[in-house]
Amino acid sequence: MPSATPFATNAFSVRTTPIDFTAAGAPTTKTYHGFSIVVNGNIVGRVESWQPQMFSRQGQHVYELNHLTFGRPVDYVPGVNQNYTVTASRTEVWGQEFERALGFRTAWSDLIDQDRPFQVYQYIYKGRDIYQIWVYSGCWFQEKNEEPFQANSDNVRVMVNCTIAFVSRTRTTSG
Repeated sequence: MPSATPFATNAFSVRTTPIDFTAAGAPTTKTYHGFSIVVNGNIVGRVESWQPQMFSRQGQHVYELNHLTFGRPVDYVPGVNQNYTVTASRTEVWGQEFERALGFRTAWSDLIDQDRPFQVYQYIYKGRDIYQIWVYSGCWFQEKNEEPFQANSDNVRVMVNCTIAFVSRTRTTSG
């Protein structure tokens, strides 16, 4: 008699057969992984894209000083890191608009209504196991705007695009 296939069930009661990353021939690229963001212990659902951006910095070239050459760069002095932001898009949920999902009491009129920073935990799963947890601290919205409303198949989907600035990103797991 064949053994029962193990299933994993998430918080939304979706069942699936998890990938066994220890098996021979298992994927080695980060294509089959789970992702979620959590704020105040609550999973922020319906996130369609999440793109951290913090690997850019200023710098200054050092040029040669020589009467026989044309001032070519000979070195580069790195400067401060910049652009600690995350761009994200999310499908809005009735009564759980993005700011409410992040722990604020009401939907905002504008960004002036954000009166405190928030902290985001980004979970990356390798199969059913947590691979990495990143913590984004000191988060403030730089922008948060809805996409144009479009009627597709008699259904309007409200999407929010945003840029969130943060102070630091730290890893709490060793993946």
